[in-house]
Amino acid sequence: APPVPAAFSSWWRDPIVKDGTHIGGTGYLWGPRDPRDPDIASRINVRLDPHFSARDDSPTRHRAVKPRGPRWIGGWIFLLALLAAGLGTGLTWQEQPLGTSLQTGLACALAVFGIGLAVSAFLGRTGAGSILLAVITAGLLAASSAVPKDIGTEWMRTTWEPASVAQIRPVYDLGSGTGTLDLSEVRIPEGETVSTRAEVGMGRVHVIVPEGVTVKLSIDVGVGDIQLPGDKQKDVDVAPGKHKEVTLRPAAGARKAGTLDLDIHVGAGQAEVSRATS
Repeated sequence: APPVPAAFSSWWRDPIVKDGTHIGGTGYLWGPRDPRDPDIASRINVRLDPHFSARDDSPTRHRAVKPRGPRWIGGWIFLLALLAAGLGTGLTWQEQPLGTSLQTGLACALAVFGIGLAVSAFLGRTGAGSILLAVITAGLLAASSAVPKDIGTEWMRTTWEPASVAQIRPVYDLGSGTGTLDLSEVRIPEGETVSTRAEVGMGRVHVIVPEGVTVKLSIDVGVGDIQLPGDKQKDVDVAPGKHKEVTLRPAAGARKAGTLDLDIHVGAGQAEVSRATS
């Protein structure tokens, strides 16, 4: 910067003329001014704000109000989806199997997510969370379709105790729960064969066979464990797709009897066969 003048004008304030003649003016506008020179900057108020007037000395600037963005509706959609899922499942819980009831509730929740995403294009926004929940709901809906239809929604404890061959039913069926088929009192004559079937959708079935009967077993367990006479009670091996076909011979010295053809099917749970004691 050029030096600050004291009592006289500096050489650099002379008019910019090559021949040295005086034209007038104040010289350089960007140098330090003399005390007698007018302060041009104080008299001319240069602003970039088009709404600011030179006469307005207020330090407060007028800020433009930003328009509000779309309203967030993702939380409401989630709550409505939960309500629809609970309502759809609750209305069909007593009358339909477990798989059908779950499918109804999840389908209602998925419909709410779909409607919410469509409405958000006009009235608000949902975000990636709602889309992720809709995808998870669709996956659960597809998984619930694989639940066997014989699995009920009520957990029951049932015991069947036929006292004779004539009272043995062809099929003993239980949706979900614990079923016990006690055949210990049945006397099958030697040389005869009696067939029956026990089915449990989800839970546990326990079949007690007579002491001197030869038992031909065919057991299918979708996911779970199979317990046979001689196995340790604590030796539980849960695995998918279990199948066993075995013949149980009566113990030595037992009174000879006929043959029991037993078919056991469990969707998810445990199938146990034990022999009655004398």
